Amino acid sequence: MARFLVTRTLQALATIFVVVTVAFLLGRLSGSPAALLLTENATREQIDELNTRLGFDQPLPVQYVEYLRGILGGDFGDSYRQAGVSSMDLVLERLPASLGLGAIGLALGLVLAFAATITTHLARSRTLRTTFLGLGSARQAIPDFFFGLLLVLVFSVTLGWLPSLGNRDPLAIVMPALTIATAQFVVYTRLLDNALSEQGRLDYARTAVARGENRFRVVVGELLPNASLPVLTIAAINLGSFLGGLVIVENVFAWPGMGQLMLSAVYSRDFPVVQSGLIVVAALFILSNLLVDAASALIDPRVRRA
Repeated sequence: MARFLVTRTLQALATIFVVVTVAFLLGRLSGSPAALLLTENATREQIDELNTRLGFDQPLPVQYVEYLRGILGGDFGDSYRQAGVSSMDLVLERLPASLGLGAIGLALGLVLAFAATITTHLARSRTLRTTFLGLGSARQAIPDFFFGLLLVLVFSVTLGWLPSLGNRDPLAIVMPALTIATAQFVVYTRLLDNALSEQGRLDYARTAVARGENRFRVVVGELLPNASLPVLTIAAINLGSFLGGLVIVENVFAWPGMGQLMLSAVYSRDFPVVQSGLIVVAALFILSNLLVDAASALIDPRVRRA
């Protein structure tokens, strides 16, 4: 187990190093940062002066070494648009809002998927299975921004039940969380349904039924724990992906999270903020995968031997 965790940790560190390198290159390959930051009427002297002040006049390898040295020292660079403010501080300030929205959306999607699948298997109803999967597939076919706007139209504009913008009202999280949860519902439902069906055909499941055990106890107590692992693995991967994919949802509902910040930074060409955001998203994605690997190894010994 220790060797397994060390190997996964080293792989995670190597991946973060690659992400840091890519983040650096993205900020340099788009052209002269100073020329992009200044107005179109800026003179060559003004561009050269800003390049010198920001260190862009140095050779690219020198800039890269300085960038790595700064990161290792905890310095991710100041925002270009907010002078004297650390880019990482801006990202971390918005991170709790994105994490809260992503976690609630993920948990709600899992609850809906588990409830629908367990109900289907307890009732042994193909009609229920077809209905749930059909509704989930229909929702997945609708883009998140359009589904979010539909929710705003119905629950905010027409009924006036829920606030549509910001996060000051506790109920404001309902619609963005529903948008995220329903988009993932069919994925979890299909995975769990297939896993439960596969577990139900194994010897231990048939033996439990032959012993006359209650159907609920067989499905929930014996089949579900074994069938949950692939679903939880995908869910943990999605948790990291949510932070990168929340841009649309956060902008539809004016949710003050990381996605909205990074989109604003791209528009304003604030490269340090974009780079810090990419590093945070990648680190969380890698951390969630590392935790899933560790949990999988503890639950299933075959993973440790793989």
